[in-house]
Amino acid sequence: MFALLISLPMMVCLFWGIYFLIHTTRPDNEPRVTRLLVAFFAAATILYLDHWLYFSGIFVTTGEWSYGVVNLCVYPLYYAYLRALTRARSNWEIPILLLPALVSAVLFPINRWGGILSDNTLFLFTRACFSLQVVWVLVRGYMLLLQTIHRMDNTYSDDRSRLLQPTYISLILFGVTSAVSMVLNAFGRDYFAHETLVLVPALVMAVLLYGLGFVAAHTVIPMDTVADENDSEEATPEETKDLIHAIDAVMREKMLFTNPNLTIQDLAMAVNSNRTYVSNAINRAYHISFSQYVARQRVAYAQLILRDPRYQSDKAAINDAITLSGFNSEQTFYRAFKEITRTTPLNYRKNY
Repeated sequence: MFALLISLPMMVCLFWGIYFLIHTTRPDNEPRVTRLLVAFFAAATILYLDHWLYFSGIFVTTGEWSYGVVNLCVYPLYYAYLRALTRARSNWEIPILLLPALVSAVLFPINRWGGILSDNTLFLFTRACFSLQVVWVLVRGYMLLLQTIHRMDNTYSDDRSRLLQPTYISLILFGVTSAVSMVLNAFGRDYFAHETLVLVPALVMAVLLYGLGFVAAHTVIPMDTVADENDSEEATPEETKDLIHAIDAVMREKMLFTNPNLTIQDLAMAVNSNRTYVSNAINRAYHISFSQYVARQRVAYAQLILRDPRYQSDKAAINDAITLSGFNSEQTFYRAFKEITRTTPLNYRKNY
């Protein structure tokens, strides 16, 4: 029974690794995202396999080596998954985060054969690197989500940031898991050699890892949802001024905001420009995002409908205000209307 309980973190990671391996080619998500989840849970499975062997009293020659190396791979792999999920470009962070694992992979066998460093020195090195990885991944992961929401708001007129809500939950779970891992790493595995003590972290980690996998399995961001990062050069202030006049005119005359699926690319095509120029022009002129700009246009048009005396029913006026002004849901309409006008649609209609 004891052996079964302490194997739970390993079994949970193995379960999710197999699950994501089976779902690697699911059509509703990018394969790279799922492959990185497979890599993350595969590394976590090896990590907790080492734990299980160690606390079961099964001696493996390479146990300390694999534990030290894989422990330094898990967090970089999770961060790589976050970057793939949010369509962030590859950069220097992942190789740098994986560098301690590579150094450990070389140092452990050299030290075993040559005795260059003491075991305590290697222990401190791996723990210090692990702690830095945890802090880096959590802080940068949160910043990455904020940057992604900003890109969404400057690309799409509808609120797609809600799709990242599960990822926030995942990051919170990952943070809790990280805190527990850091505490356990600070004590070291030998501290939990007693059967009763080792069951506590085993059960806690099993629950947290299952939650992490469950949230990741239910986080689906379609490939067209997050626009790729764009490094096009910016327009001059004079070009920006002319462009914002053209944007306002085409939005007013063609009423593009009534399209629930309007994107920055649609607006850019309408004014014969590119999406970066258009996005920057709106940001500079009005200090708001593209989605906020469109929301203002939609709310202004909804106000006209709500003031229309031909509507005998409040419900009919509100329903038409939602559909005709381009909102794709009642919830989004009410939230945007209240945020912009500081009142509800019903109160606004009654006052006018």
